[in-house]
Amino acid sequence: MVKKILVFTSADLTAPASRIRGYFMANYLSENGFNTKVYLYKSVKENVAKRGLHLIKDFLSKTGVVMRSGRETLIYIQKGTCSLSQLSLIFSFLSKFILRKKVIYDIDDGLFLREPFAINSLIKLSDMVIVGGHELHSYVKKYNENVFLIPTSADLKRYPDHRVPHKESVRLGFIGSPSTTIYMKLLLEPLEELAKSYDFELRVISAPSHAEYRLFNSLFEKRGVKVKLIPWSLEDEFHQLQNIDLGLAPLFNGKWEKYKCGFKVINYMAAGIPPIASNVGEHSYIIQDGVNGFLCDNDQEWVEKLRKLLEDEKLRENMGANARKTVEEKYSMEKNAKILAKLC
Repeated sequence: MVKKILVFTSADLTAPASRIRGYFMANYLSENGFNTKVYLYKSVKENVAKRGLHLIKDFLSKTGVVMRSGRETLIYIQKGTCSLSQLSLIFSFLSKFILRKKVIYDIDDGLFLREPFAINSLIKLSDMVIVGGHELHSYVKKYNENVFLIPTSADLKRYPDHRVPHKESVRLGFIGSPSTTIYMKLLLEPLEELAKSYDFELRVISAPSHAEYRLFNSLFEKRGVKVKLIPWSLEDEFHQLQNIDLGLAPLFNGKWEKYKCGFKVINYMAAGIPPIASNVGEHSYIIQDGVNGFLCDNDQEWVEKLRKLLEDEKLRENMGANARKTVEEKYSMEKNAKILAKLC
């Protein structure tokens, strides 16, 4: 008998978790014997009243979908069913205790830091919890014993299996949502120092915003760092990854960052790009320092390790090849979907 899974996400395809842990993973589950259907949450940019009405209509529509589903249908919730965690909790409660469905909750951020009651309650009532990182696993296990670690994984079919060398100056790349560009402030002084001696370009691939342009054009270029801003798009992301040589992943050493699951690093590595990352949270589990990337604890280490990679093309190539191999072995969506399929 084919198992049916209804997958609900808290956002649309522009959100990495909804896209990767929701939509793409569901596609792979369908290749492993499941009948899957994905319900993305599409937000509206209206006034408060219209947004509230949209949330209620969305909630009622999705509740109706669960009511009409077969008795053995699994309910898989990635972060939430919408942008409001309280509604996601009510939806989960109804699905499990009223409609008698098995509920699987997937979490890849420390959402409990912002909404402790709703998220901890979601964790407790779920029949199974899937987490994206080791620190999340330790936290969730305090509330639900049936927790499993499935890292945010790369769909390797979407990445070229080899890189095409280019002759221009070395390109340092950062790819991420506008909310994560704030972490690049950590690299203001290290990149300023390196720009005095090396010819490199900083490429920032992100959704354009006023704050982003002010940050990079003003702060970095005034310090002598050449910057190129590239608008992110789902269609162009993998092409743009092929146009950078080093992947930057700075993070503050804070509570929120402790629970982040490191997909930025995995994304670089899947493209054969050596990552240089802050030694925070999941990064230390993904990167073997000096083998498949570099971990940095302070400004001095950022300068020293970036200098090594700027100077040594062979090191970049070898480290990039090791990075790709790591993803093939541990962070492949194809492999991890099979593990998830067995758990479900």
